[in-house]
Amino acid sequence: MRKILLLICILLVGCSKSTIYDTYVKNLKENNNISEKIPFDIEFYIDNVNENRIIYQVIIDNPKIETDNVTALVIHDGETNDIFPSVGIVDDKVDLNIDKGIILLGYVDQTSNINFKVLIETNNNQYVYQYKY
Repeated sequence: MRKILLLICILLVGCSKSTIYDTYVKNLKENNNISEKIPFDIEFYIDNVNENRIIYQVIIDNPKIETDNVTALVIHDGETNDIFPSVGIVDDKVDLNIDKGIILLGYVDQTSNINFKVLIETNNNQYVYQYKY
């Protein structure tokens, strides 16, 4: 009986984290408020893996304000079966003042006309950045 209760608790915790991630993805897809002033650097790198697939890398670094407890998520409108890269949603949040930056890496099964959105949340602000490839 204890084993069954433990298994149910583990499943509930795992499901709730998945739901939080799904909520973040849904909210970012619907968010069209692109931030004008972002107090850190965001760099995009894109390379072809083959003729039908690219790899993308988003680097968030060089904070110009106190940025602790950072959550970040990158989504795109391309074809993919992969999850979107994130930090601070289902794992620990990052302190950009101490850590050397955030690198979010993913793949997409498309090589043109892709729109990316990046969500970055700190303790007191939310920033949305858009990049078109």
